[in-house]
Amino acid sequence: MEATAVSLARSVLDGVLSSAGSSLADEVARLIGVPKEVDFIRNELEMMQAFLKVASTVYPEATVRNDIVKTWVKQVRYLACDVEDCLLDFALYADRRSSSRLGAWLPSAIAERRRIAGRIRDLKASVEALNQRNQRYQIAAGPGAGAHHHQSPALHEHYEHSAELAFQVSDIIGRDDDINAVAKMLLSRNNGALRVLSVWGMGGMGKSSLARMVHNDSDVLAEFDCRAWITVPHPLDNPDVFKRRLKEELAVPNGLKIEDHLGDKRYLVVVDDLLSQDEWENVWQAFQFSNKMDSRIIVTTRLKLKDVARHCAGPRNVAEELIYDYELKPLDSKESKRLLCQKVFKTTDYNLPSDMEDQARHILRRCCGLPLAISTIGGLLANRPRTSIEWRNLHEHLGAELETDLNNITKVIMSSYDGLPYHLKPIFLYLSIFPENHEIRRTRLLRRWMAEGYIAKKRDMPVEVVGEHFYNDLINRSMIQGSMASYAVRADRCSVHSMVRKIILSKFIEENQLLLIEKHSNEIPQSKIRHLVVSRWKGRDEELRRINLSYVRSLTIFGDYPASLVSPKLRLLRVLDLEDTINLKNSDLKHIGELRHLRYICLRGTNISKLPSSLQNLRYLETLDIQDTQVTQLPRGISKLEKLCYLLVGVNFSKDLLGKMELVKNHKASLLTCLCCNKGECCKVFNSSVRAPEGIEKLQNLHMLGVVNVGNGNGVAGRLKKLTNLTNLRRLGVEGLTEKEGKDLCQSIGELRRLQRLEVRSDSLTFLAKMGESQVPAHLVSLRLCGNLSSLPDWIGSLNDLGKVKLLGTQLKHKDIVHLQNLRNLTLLGLWENSYIGDSLHFCTGTFLKLKFLDIDGLEKIEKVSVEKGAMPELKKLWVNKCPKLQDNSSGLFAVPHLPILNELLLKKCGDKENLTKILQRQISDHHKRPRFLIDKSIMPTSPYAQ
Repeated sequence: MEATAVSLARSVLDGVLSSAGSSLADEVARLIGVPKEVDFIRNELEMMQAFLKVASTVYPEATVRNDIVKTWVKQVRYLACDVEDCLLDFALYADRRSSSRLGAWLPSAIAERRRIAGRIRDLKASVEALNQRNQRYQIAAGPGAGAHHHQSPALHEHYEHSAELAFQVSDIIGRDDDINAVAKMLLSRNNGALRVLSVWGMGGMGKSSLARMVHNDSDVLAEFDCRAWITVPHPLDNPDVFKRRLKEELAVPNGLKIEDHLGDKRYLVVVDDLLSQDEWENVWQAFQFSNKMDSRIIVTTRLKLKDVARHCAGPRNVAEELIYDYELKPLDSKESKRLLCQKVFKTTDYNLPSDMEDQARHILRRCCGLPLAISTIGGLLANRPRTSIEWRNLHEHLGAELETDLNNITKVIMSSYDGLPYHLKPIFLYLSIFPENHEIRRTRLLRRWMAEGYIAKKRDMPVEVVGEHFYNDLINRSMIQGSMASYAVRADRCSVHSMVRKIILSKFIEENQLLLIEKHSNEIPQSKIRHLVVSRWKGRDEELRRINLSYVRSLTIFGDYPASLVSPKLRLLRVLDLEDTINLKNSDLKHIGELRHLRYICLRGTNISKLPSSLQNLRYLETLDIQDTQVTQLPRGISKLEKLCYLLVGVNFSKDLLGKMELVKNHKASLLTCLCCNKGECCKVFNSSVRAPEGIEKLQNLHMLGVVNVGNGNGVAGRLKKLTNLTNLRRLGVEGLTEKEGKDLCQSIGELRRLQRLEVRSDSLTFLAKMGESQVPAHLVSLRLCGNLSSLPDWIGSLNDLGKVKLLGTQLKHKDIVHLQNLRNLTLLGLWENSYIGDSLHFCTGTFLKLKFLDIDGLEKIEKVSVEKGAMPELKKLWVNKCPKLQDNSSGLFAVPHLPILNELLLKKCGDKENLTKILQRQISDHHKRPRFLIDKSIMPTSPYAQ
């Protein structure tokens, strides 16, 4: 906690001093008559910052050596937060003064100046009192006084991108015997009875990783008709939640029950991260039907499932004799060393010098064979000098208590946390805001960090790039896990191991930074809470009104929206994150324009259909994300939001986008609910067309705009040409273009020199073929096209920076693919529904040399996919989905033997391909990397949205 307090205090002070030292602060200080007081506060905070910089360069127990120092550090942070709050009022006042000089002498303005001046004088008194306490107790006498410590060398700033993401290798090292044992249990027959296999052990043992390996094993794949992987949401207090997730994972057609879908199939379902008896009872209710096919359920848990089942009530509970319990035990010394070497040196066979070998043995003894602990420590050592002295210091720092207590692994994880540079600690703790097992979108996290002020511009490096470096650094240090779904290109999502999250959550709460309200929380603290999270709230809304909201800087809600929580009391709120919130109404946002400090608003995935006009008051707003909502028109005053950088509207570019667009054309929105689903979950996003706002050219700080309708009839005549004013635009998405408007678009984007990502949707995209090379943004890295293109423009072959291409409905032929094959940086190619109309895809030797992910989806005419030797030498993922005409022989998909580093092959929803499946299983078994093979033999759903 001491290191946490130091890092949080330093982080806040850095932001405060940056604001307090601005010319704006000086101008306002003179205006309200307190320039000396502001100078005094600034100088004192600089001295505090200097002390904390020294404190954060050595191990925490040496620097923050007693309760007095710990208390003083926390008081520094509290005071710095109070100063920052006051500076926010400063900024608002200055903004209003600059827009109305005459209004500065109105009685209300004079009263406001006096209020701010009074606060600053109070803060000065608080700083003086804190300084006197420092002198009285001799707190800051020097971090080395009276304490023996080892000085740690400065940590290197590690900003390199890494293709190897955290925990990827630790999933497989040293677990071959366990994988074979669990697979053998799964494959055994038992007169058709359903059996449950429990893989249990302490947190961080690698239970989920082992289950994943078995789940994707080729021998297991051959034995089961269909499979599903469900990570248990916590808390799981309703069986319907699990049933809904199971139906989605199994692609159960709409209107069909799970038991009808699985009744005659041998199924394998993995239930990951079960925590309690109540959760098991809710899970088991989904399997209350007859199935005499020797189906299997794998449960990963920290509990012995037989003991759990024994205490479950009801005659329909699974019988004990139908449960296998498999305990996952720690790695032995040999495998522990191999894992450590992999994390530090990127190879399992590294020969350590004798002196480092001794230190490695001591360190691994403390890790007790726990893969999570070894990976975490390995991530720390990988970013430090690789010397025996450095390793010895770490060994001594860990202490000896872990040798006798396997469960006390917290100290190992905290050692890696302590080893983080101070600027990474606050943003790492921030991850505890998100629920357990929650996959966090990278862009969501980065924009929240920026809005909170955790990331500052560094030299000539934009703040977004700095944030990307911080994010990658946490992955490379094994502090967070990059999503396996995107590892072939980059980790667009991440998660925190449940054991690590518990540790950082307790620290964030302990520092009075976070209040987490879950389900039926009883205790409502009255302290200064900076971050409020409401998760699956089931209590009375009146209870939430007792919370002191006046200091809250971020409000995040998961699940149902509690009524009236967004109120004027949230006067310092910077982040309002309501993504996927249930039952959110337009009226719930009526006070949003009064929250003047808001920098980040996310309403993505909610039922909101209209934004209040008061949104124009939010002059500091940087991110407005209303993607996948029912909003079709932005408020008129949005052009006043001059600091707006990210404006995200419309429907996300997804594989079922064409189907959604077709439904919009053919049906009125009011009829969609009965056409698409029973409850309207998927219909809310079909009002996809969002008009480009009037005056959009004034938003010159925009980095991201899309997807907006700029077509005829949307009141945007001539507005396309004004897009050239948006000189900072990095990403643009437009739709609804006519041929003439398409030409205007081409002319405009040619002048957007910083444009890196382009998305265009229209019935016809033929105007793109007429675009000259001089009009093409030279540094385009991502291209998304949806609409009839007929042939790929020649200029695409000149985009040497292009890394991602996703196509929908483009109706291309094989000759068009030639334009893409020599792009030297293309890493992802998505050929989705109706993007290609040929019956075969053939990739020749020497082409697509950097491609890492090939995603073929919804090509209904395709019969053959083949890859020659020497093509796609770096391909890691190959997905073939919804291609029913694929031949059921070796010609249907011939690629595996020629892809040397393939990690994953997916073949799903292609109909019954028994021969092709067996051929691919043999090829995978012979492949030296034994790629994961994901296959779904279940019947293709009748609805294109039953996924």
